[in-house]
Amino acid sequence: MAKAPQATVIAFLKKRKRAEKARKSGLNHNKEGSVRNVNGTVYVDFMYLDERVRETSGLPWNEKNAKDVREQLDMVVVAIKDGTFRFAEVFPHSKKAEYFAQKEKDRFRLPTTPDQVIFGSEALLWLDLKRGMSMVTGRTLKEYKSYLTMYLIPFFGKMTFDELNAHVFNTFISWAKTRRLRTKSVCQESIKRYLVPMRQICAETAIKYGWTTTFNPFFGFKIRQDVDRDLDVDAEEILPFSIEEIRSIRKQLPEHWVPYFDFGFAAGLRPGEQIALKRKDIDWESGILRVRRAITLDEDGKVIEGRTKNRHSRRDIQLTPAMLEALKAQHLINEALASEYFFCTTNGCRVELNNLLNRVWRPALEKAKVSLRGTKQVRHTFATISLSSGEDPLWIAKVMGHCNTEMIHRRYARYVRNVKGGQDGSKLSELLCSGRQG
Repeated sequence: MAKAPQATVIAFLKKRKRAEKARKSGLNHNKEGSVRNVNGTVYVDFMYLDERVRETSGLPWNEKNAKDVREQLDMVVVAIKDGTFRFAEVFPHSKKAEYFAQKEKDRFRLPTTPDQVIFGSEALLWLDLKRGMSMVTGRTLKEYKSYLTMYLIPFFGKMTFDELNAHVFNTFISWAKTRRLRTKSVCQESIKRYLVPMRQICAETAIKYGWTTTFNPFFGFKIRQDVDRDLDVDAEEILPFSIEEIRSIRKQLPEHWVPYFDFGFAAGLRPGEQIALKRKDIDWESGILRVRRAITLDEDGKVIEGRTKNRHSRRDIQLTPAMLEALKAQHLINEALASEYFFCTTNGCRVELNNLLNRVWRPALEKAKVSLRGTKQVRHTFATISLSSGEDPLWIAKVMGHCNTEMIHRRYARYVRNVKGGQDGSKLSELLCSGRQG
């Protein structure tokens, strides 16, 4: 019985025919629940799930309206007794509709359907679950949090899961492109990343509430590449150095930093992994390097010593001659400075990547007259030269911390010349060592 601009009688199922029975004054005689005059409006008053319910019909009080509402209330009581009554169906605009919906679920063990679950609330619960279970690194958690707060919740927050579909996702893409990120418009590749947690939230919510496999809000949805960008975006981002460029850069680097970059080109570690290495991570006798941690960001953007990107990144690397040569040179520097971290600054402190980029790397590239590129290209260079020299993609994937060769083939396929060449980094090591002699 909802409040409405015009008084209406709530539509119940068709009344059963029954003999009319004379009543004494007052319609509550021998009846469960009552119909009352409250400030000139017809109200109903009855018990449901052990609680007293008082709701308005929206009808002005008169004998006819009171009688009609009484008959409808009788039907409500019958439905309550046989367990078919659902509060929100009869009182959809009541302030207690959501409250009783939850009580009905608990009492009757009713399944939760997609139209009953709000995306925004579920998204925050999902983020808390990831945080509590330590399922992702602090850096990844920070990214997910920013995606949710800046894009997903502002757009999808008030929607229920049954409202999500391909059309809505396409509308989201159009909306996201109107936003600005660091004064630039948001590109398609960024939007792809925003939808990664979106897919996870939908999948895990479906499992949580036991929705069938037919629930697939992404059915028919496919995010396309920006028309003004090359199709091979990954290849566009890869700008590796040649052996000749490596040799030129090496000559311009301060002596302290030569071993650092020699090892970077020889091992392809992520920068955060390399600067987190400690003396105990190197088994000189067995020639093994153990990668167990990374300098990364926590959820609040604070630089910390944390876990590697994922479990595949926690790996043991058999050192090649090129790697070993760089590590031995760095060992002398580390001992002289007594630094906690194996690779360190000239003062023996932990390396700050931004400082390294601006104060060491860029000046060296400028002096070497090599086109400016970020330090991430050192890792790309390891992969591309390894492939082009014939190293086994499986070995490359293991050294770089990938779970299989899929990423290697997808990102660096154009650099594969002879995958039947080496299997242990020997060909790459030979190239790099000869480059250092030049």
